[in-house]
Parts: sequence; C-alpha cells; structure tokens
Amino acid sequence: MNTLGMERVRVPKTAEVVAHAIRTQIVRGEIAEGEALPSEAQLMSQFGVSRPSLREAFRILESEKLIVVRRGSRGGARALRPDLTVAARYLGLLMQFEGVLLRDVFEARALIEPIAVRLLAQNPTCVESSQELREILAQITAESTVEQRVDTWLAFYQRLFELAGNETIRILYGTLTEVIRRELIDSVSESMSVGSHSDSLSRKAVDKVMDLVAQGRGEEAAQFWMGQMFTVQESVAQQHRLKTVSDIAVDQL
Repeated sequence: MNTLGMERVRVPKTAEVVAHAIRTQIVRGEIAEGEALPSEAQLMSQFGVSRPSLREAFRILESEKLIVVRRGSRGGARALRPDLTVAARYLGLLMQFEGVLLRDVFEARALIEPIAVRLLAQNPTCVESSQELREILAQITAESTVEQRVDTWLAFYQRLFELAGNETIRILYGTLTEVIRRELIDSVSESMSVGSHSDSLSRKAVDKVMDLVAQGRGEEAAQFWMGQMFTVQESVAQQHRLKTVSDIAVDQL
C-alpha cells in the first residue's frame, strides 16, 4: 500500500502487452490457424519493441499453445487453434492444489451429462442426432479391442456435447474430460473387456436414452441418464475412495 492507502497498479511487461495484442488477433480470427505471423523485424517495428521482448512474447504464446515457432532460415511463428488441453492443464493444477477427489469429478460428470441429453431432445434434429450417436457406438463389434471400444465411447461423448448445441457446456465438459482423460480410459477399460456383459448393459442404456431423445422426452432421458451416471460414480467412489486429482501425474494433463 502507498501513502494514500491505495494498492500499487501493476504495469504489464512489454512482452505481455505484445503477447496480448497477438493473442487477440488469433482469437478474433484476424490471424488464421496455420497462418504465418509477420517476421520478427516487422513485429519489432510494428510494436516498437526489442528482439528479446518479442521473443519473450513468443514464449508466452507458445506456453499457451497459440503459436508454434520453428527455428532456421525457413522458420518463424505460425498461429495455432486454441486447445482445450491448455485450459485443462490449469484446471488440473487448481484441482490438484485443492485436493479434489476423483469421485467428485465423476459426480460432476453425472450432473453435466444429463443437461446435454435434455438439450439434445429439445433440438428439432433430435431424431437425426440420436441416430448419429447410435451409429457411433455401432462401430463397436465383438472383434473390437478394448482400446477401440474406449476411443469409440470417448467419440460418442464428444459428439453428444457437440450436438447438444451449447458451446459453454461443451467446452467445460471437454476441459474436465481432458483433466481425467487417463482415468476415464482406465475406468472404461476395466469395465469392458472384449465381449463383456457391462459393455452390453451400457449399450442398452444408451439405446433407451436415444429412444427417449428421439421422442423429444428430454426430462425422462435426462433423469434416466443421471441414474446411470451416478451408478458409475458410486463404482468410482468404491474403487478409488480417497484418490485425488493430485494423484494423476502432471505430465498427463
């Protein structure tokens, strides 16, 4: 606090100002994905900064996975599409710090997924969407490996939230899924070895939900799916008990 009793105002570093300006251009689409940024000389002139400040700005944007910098005569910086894994890393670190239990995360999924199911049923294309989701799971056959089954189920959930039509929920769910992606794969793998009974039950549950969705009965579909997900959450709670997000290796985030 200064003598006037006011907090000091933090002045951003030059590199942060430059990074913010370039970040804004990428997010707004003014610099397209894959497009090369102007040369260092051009950017230094544009922003009136030194090469060290510009390169520090590049390091900030690289850490956010908004650009990739290639060295050499044909190198330079190119824009990248914002990635969920960046948000997931920060969210994961926060959840690690808070000691969030894995069962807590699965409980959150049990509350979020029914929202997507309800929205899907309210959509005019609910019949077509429900059929598309069935077709994704139809890729699972008796010959499918556990890895193939896991990939298919993850694709099902991703498409479910895309079809639900709410971008905020899709991004939030996608970020949360990235945080515990390894745990999701392990839990799905354990519950459905090739030809397993539990896999069959899951498919039957989805068929029932998709029938309700196609009929526009969103509330019933959401309630049924919530019940299914809380069964999964209870299984995770018994299996992992006091295991927290902090038990997941940082390099998995």
